[in-house]
Amino acid sequence: MNNAPNPINTQNQFSEFERFRTLARVTHDAGWDWELTTDRLWWTEGLKVQFGYDPDEWQSGSALWLERIHPDDRQRVSDSLALTMTGEKPNWASEYRFLKADGTYAYVHDRGHAVVQDGQVVRMVGAMQDVTSQVMILARQQQADQLKFVIDSALTAMALYAIVRDPITHEVVDLRYELINHMAERMTGRTADVLIGKTMRTAFPGIEQTGIWHRYKQLAQTGEAMRYHNHYVADGYDLWYEVQGVRNGDWIVLSFLDITELKNTQLKLETLNQDLIRTNENLQQFAYVASHDLQEPLRKIQSFGDLLKNSGLPTEGPATDYLTRMQDAARRMSVLIKDLLTYSRLTTQRDTFQPVSLDAVWQDTLTTLEMLIAETNAVVETDPLPVVQGDRVQLTQLLQNLVANALKFRQPGRPPHVQIRVQQLAAAALPESVHPVKAAAQYYRLDVTDNGIGFAQKDAGLIFNVFQRLHTRSQYEGTGIGLAIVDKVVRSHGGAITATSEPGSGTTFSVFLPADT
Repeated sequence: MNNAPNPINTQNQFSEFERFRTLARVTHDAGWDWELTTDRLWWTEGLKVQFGYDPDEWQSGSALWLERIHPDDRQRVSDSLALTMTGEKPNWASEYRFLKADGTYAYVHDRGHAVVQDGQVVRMVGAMQDVTSQVMILARQQQADQLKFVIDSALTAMALYAIVRDPITHEVVDLRYELINHMAERMTGRTADVLIGKTMRTAFPGIEQTGIWHRYKQLAQTGEAMRYHNHYVADGYDLWYEVQGVRNGDWIVLSFLDITELKNTQLKLETLNQDLIRTNENLQQFAYVASHDLQEPLRKIQSFGDLLKNSGLPTEGPATDYLTRMQDAARRMSVLIKDLLTYSRLTTQRDTFQPVSLDAVWQDTLTTLEMLIAETNAVVETDPLPVVQGDRVQLTQLLQNLVANALKFRQPGRPPHVQIRVQQLAAAALPESVHPVKAAAQYYRLDVTDNGIGFAQKDAGLIFNVFQRLHTRSQYEGTGIGLAIVDKVVRSHGGAITATSEPGSGTTFSVFLPADT
């Protein structure tokens, strides 16, 4: 030790320090001797060996040492040292981060012994040891333990394999188990002790017959990551799982997520879906045949009714009244059957959709409703309409039914006025009450507004139901299916529709369609 002092004249105490100093040199610890009365601090050569500081330049006092303690540790070290300096604890020890001469921090274990004279601590002798390597080893061990805990807690089975190659050709011939997690043990029904050290083809001989082995072999040879679903029926197993695999050097990690339950549910749903498709096809065929068979007798009823009228029946009287009522009922039945057939046929799939110009659809609508518009002296106007993905026939039914509805429920003595306004909205700007069937980034909003009789807003949720009528047939003709057709067309196109109204103040139907042309 450089310039070693003898602040205490007691030979026994000095010998004690000499023994400590010798031990510090042997262990390369940074030994220190601190004289509290003068605040002078002497160090052994270990200060330079371990931390890079010259002991001759470090005798000015404790402040130099304290400044190099990490700021986050400094107060804690000072507080623990104060207990020893007051004589409360004769021995002191602490672990903290200490700044080395090269600017890096070392983890140190520091300890010292207090020398008491006349009831006061006048001197402390100690040694500081660099324990960075031990701390890092413990930290790595802790990280390894934490990582193992995470891996073993995973719901995915994971296994680490070593690639086994032919010693002559170097071709991949097998994979050897090196590590598996708890879920892998549960999925295979075999413990780590049984699998580790064995090769995959030995542990699961049926793997070659399933064709899976060739996927793993390709991964080992090419290093191209893989991901796929597999149905493993061999070696007593019947499992569906999702496999992911990566290679790093001569190591491979495979993960297996058990999706057996999910796959079985999916297969059941696919079977049910096929059954539903067949049922719908049968229903469509039935609806077509039934409508044809029902329309034929209705046509005969109407035809024979016309013949009866022209056969010399009195123009007035009970018989003529009955005949007129019978023909009106037959006509309404014919219209009802046609509307029901239209509703039942609205099952177009999205894969048949194509870009449809709503401007062209609007022109078709005007042509169809030309006479009704003229008879009611209606004014109809619209913004330029967009192009949407859909079925042109269905979209024509959509606009035609909405406009016809506005013309039908007009106010007496007041010409109908129908307006169609268009705007494009981001999904985030949709009204809170609107929930389209299909998620999209943008939507077209078409507001069809009229000046008709309107209805109470509390009935807005009812008007799209089949056969729902808010007025009697004697007031307004119709089958009660028109708006149900509108709602079904909108939903089949991934959209949504709302109605806003007030008695005597007209109605606005707001149609929201995905803008994904």
